[in-house]
Amino acid sequence: MTGCACERGFKMRLIACALGIVFLLGFLMLRAPPVFAQTFAQGGGAIYGTVYGFTWDDRLVPLAWVQVTASDPVASGPYALFTTSTEGNGAFLMYVPVGTYNLTVSPQGYVAHSSMVSVSDGSSSTATFYLEESHIPIPEFPTQMVSVMMVMAVAATLLARRTNKGKR
Repeated sequence: MTGCACERGFKMRLIACALGIVFLLGFLMLRAPPVFAQTFAQGGGAIYGTVYGFTWDDRLVPLAWVQVTASDPVASGPYALFTTSTEGNGAFLMYVPVGTYNLTVSPQGYVAHSSMVSVSDGSSSTATFYLEESHIPIPEFPTQMVSVMMVMAVAATLLARRTNKGKR
């Protein structure tokens, strides 16, 4: 019986050790930077950076969901235009073929900004944008909704008056 208990204890320790190794490898895989396997025939590199914007009270904050466009004025076809969006922390990353790109950001509520970036084979180019507010109001509703809301308000007012007349 003692051999059985010892063997069972060994198996339990072996299973616990294997689970610990699997957990550790999974944790390390999640923390590892992503490996991008995008390649271009003529070579290419990365463009990365951050988009910031000044708020109404002059605080500098990272801007999320901003579309970043890289256009190559010389190239044509599928390698002439690349787009990506910023993450929650304002960061963006894109891989492009070798060339010189006009990098443009134009989020709603901010003044659009462009910058030229050169990319060589295997390089990493950086671009950081600091955007000012455009002071152009962003409509919360489509313009058609304003007129629909006004018609509904007038109709509700007339209906309320009619109902109140009937009670007198």
